[in-house]
Amino acid sequence: MSISRFTTLLAMTFLISPVACLAQSQFTEGMKIAAAPKNDSIVSVQELRMSDKGRKAFDKGAALLEKGNAAASLAYFDQAITEFPGFYKAYYDLGIAQFRLGHTVEAEQAFQISIDLTGGGYAPPEFGMGMVLCQKQELEKAETVIRRGLDLEPGSAIGKYFLGLAQFGLNHLVEADLSVRQALLRQARAFLKQTQQAQQTSNQQASSAHPP
Repeated sequence: MSISRFTTLLAMTFLISPVACLAQSQFTEGMKIAAAPKNDSIVSVQELRMSDKGRKAFDKGAALLEKGNAAASLAYFDQAITEFPGFYKAYYDLGIAQFRLGHTVEAEQAFQISIDLTGGGYAPPEFGMGMVLCQKQELEKAETVIRRGLDLEPGSAIGKYFLGLAQFGLNHLVEADLSVRQALLRQARAFLKQTQQAQQTSNQQASSAHPP
């Protein structure tokens, strides 16, 4: 399997529903697992300034993207960005949508803006940028960017998968195998945790409905 096809397969597997991640990620909300930005206080202030119109547009775009309708989501992300140009999450989701549509240049631009807006303090667009760089065969740069994201979000399964992808392309097969195994383990742990939480919630609801 070629590196570009492998990239696309992983991207579709892990970034198909962004509300995550790589923006917001994701990289969990869907499979976009988001790391808290280092400048989260600044980001919070920025989000408070966002209009209701912009927020609604972003939410609509995110919902469409999560349903797999990347093309329809673009207009809503553009609207959200027009309403609030500093909204890094909208740029991240826009990058995912563009990548899914095969618009690599536009995806790279959107991820870079998301990175710039947070001062490099938000992991998902770092992973998204790494994904794009893998697609472009710029594997050493991809590894550097992905490791930067993992510094922000060490427990990210998505980050470990894309690190393994870059390492695979660089023929670092032992390291790639380890990264992918770590990603699978982290994903399994996350799934187990979600299952346990869902069971606890179900038990609590049952107890409330049928008190002793």
